[in-house]
Amino acid sequence: MCRTIMESPCISKHNSSLLVLMMLLSFMVGWIEGVCMEDERKALLEIKASLREIPYFSKSDFLGLSTWVGNGTSGECCDWERITCDPTTGYITDLYLSDITSMEYDDYSYYVRAQTERTWSLNFSSFAHFKELRSLDLSWNYINNTKGLERLESLKKLEILNLSTNYIETNIFPSLGALTSLKILDLSLMNWGRQFPPALDISEFSSLENLELLDLSGCGYNGSFQRQAVDGCSNDEI
Repeated sequence: MCRTIMESPCISKHNSSLLVLMMLLSFMVGWIEGVCMEDERKALLEIKASLREIPYFSKSDFLGLSTWVGNGTSGECCDWERITCDPTTGYITDLYLSDITSMEYDDYSYYVRAQTERTWSLNFSSFAHFKELRSLDLSWNYINNTKGLERLESLKKLEILNLSTNYIETNIFPSLGALTSLKILDLSLMNWGRQFPPALDISEFSSLENLELLDLSGCGYNGSFQRQAVDGCSNDEI
């Protein structure tokens, strides 16, 4: 006797629903991959817009960020220059913004004057949107303030921070002490061409248990200095 097994309507409906769900998940993964987050894209455009406030800065100086274009849509900002995104989630993990304020001059005296007056009043709060950021390089930009610097505390995954060669005169150590994932911190020439206050205390760095390299070379220290706070560093340059 031949038996015919007929599929239950309930089972068939279940399989169809499962198939639709799998197709939807596959589509979502494909859509997320390579597409940056909207709040991160807006933050990048805010950073670029702040460059317009720099003295002697012209439209041609945006060549270093020519791909950073806002067109009113989410956009593929993971394809923008100086940026690395996680290929799966789309979150930005690396920002290489070193020397984005540079210019070339035929007249050297004009170059010197422009570099002295051409400071960037960057608002650090824009970087608070990059929750998955691992590396941030802001060296050689002549940043002249610490506005919003405390917002960097939200970057719990930040491992590399380079603030070398800027015009930051205030004590930024308390704001950086909360970045407990830091492995490399470069503050060399951070007060480039100027002087720090007479005494500084880096005891705030005692919480940076993962710190491997601390570079404070060329900072022009001329006061008290507590080195014991970074004795755990495997290779600290001071």
